[in-house]
Amino acid sequence: MKKKHHMKAGYFAVNVLCLSLLLGGCTGKQHNETAKDTVNQADTDNAVRTATYQASEDTSEPKSTAESESESEYDLEEMQFIKYNIYVEMNNYMVEMLDILDDYYSVVEYADEFAFVADSEYTYKYGIHSLNSSIVDDAVSVAAMDPSFDKLDELTLQIADPMRNLMDTFSDIDHSYDFADNQYAKAKEFHTVIQANAETFGELSYEFMDEVSIMCAEQIVIDEQRMLDEGMLITYNCSHMISVTQALLNECYAQDVYDDNITELDLTNIRPLYDELAATVAAYEEAVSDKNQLMKESLSNSTPFSGLPNSLLQSVEWMIKQVESQKPIEDPGREYLGGIIHIEEVLSSVIDRYNSVFTE
Repeated sequence: MKKKHHMKAGYFAVNVLCLSLLLGGCTGKQHNETAKDTVNQADTDNAVRTATYQASEDTSEPKSTAESESESEYDLEEMQFIKYNIYVEMNNYMVEMLDILDDYYSVVEYADEFAFVADSEYTYKYGIHSLNSSIVDDAVSVAAMDPSFDKLDELTLQIADPMRNLMDTFSDIDHSYDFADNQYAKAKEFHTVIQANAETFGELSYEFMDEVSIMCAEQIVIDEQRMLDEGMLITYNCSHMISVTQALLNECYAQDVYDDNITELDLTNIRPLYDELAATVAAYEEAVSDKNQLMKESLSNSTPFSGLPNSLLQSVEWMIKQVESQKPIEDPGREYLGGIIHIEEVLSSVIDRYNSVFTE
């Protein structure tokens, strides 16, 4: 069974609340039904701010670790915001790590004994870069604090060690330049750690990302309603076009349809979502044409998203036409006009623009 795809979750502080944009899509990679599937993941350039945790200073008598961590300078609402953002950032590191693992196993065999993949077009160290594992320490710290995030708190403690081990190993590989010496002796050491943690991390990360998806989806409803209540029509329609496209992609994934079997997609539930997306893009265009609305939302540019909304709508149109033609995609796994991957790529660009326009 194919694993569902994930993209990074974005979080944006808006009046001490969050606008959460979790994507269930992937960028440019498909999964095969092998043991390696537990570590395949998509990459994306969605920018994410760093959420920080600061424990309160303890000047009284020594307390247990749990007691010290549970008493912070933040009230419950602020702590909920901090935990939310740290877990979203954890989600995004997981996406990045799974992408690195995908690249690693395109060069190295998924086996206990270190060996190169025959005829791989890449070389060792391909796609591997350093990652700061301090996010794991932050997540473990807040997992013990109120308010409880139930399953996410539990999953954080379970995934902490394998995630940290992999992150530190990626950093070691990135900073190594003599891994080919002595018949790749150092690379074999790295591989032992990666192989010991990859499967557990892969399985737990999918559970973690599913929980973050639920958390973000709930917050989206709250935040978009607030935008409407405050008359922030441009912001709302930009957010909603992302939400609707995500729902459309999730419908594809729910049917277990990707670019390699796109002709099997049932468009029954896709068409209403396409219509909603078209209406949202039209509402966005109307809102940005109103100078008073631009002033209300402190926007000086009447085309803050350039042509991205229409490009997003067109990407869905092309996919629908691809399905209706019943012609399979010749090279699934690469971006193709009419493919799901293309929608994901355009959506990622829309999110990047959203971040730069509304959060920077």
